[in-house]
Amino acid sequence: MTADRRSHLFCEVNDRIYELLESADPDLPGEFLCECGEDCGRRVVLVPKAFAELRRAGEFVRSPDCAAQTDGVPVLG
Repeated sequence: MTADRRSHLFCEVNDRIYELLESADPDLPGEFLCECGEDCGRRVVLVPKAFAELRRAGEFVRSPDCAAQTDGVPVLG
């Protein structure tokens, strides 16, 4: 699987995680997949509000470890 495809797939999974958390308990933090595109397997813990802000800004979920390796990519985590 290409890095672009993996990143897109993880974005879709994270959007679904967000929907489930938002409908169950908006204050409950959830584990979102790192969307770096690599097969890193890292997770980023966010509350739904923080995830929504990230998406509104057009940013990706990135673990701090992956972000350190990727210059210029917005990070939250």
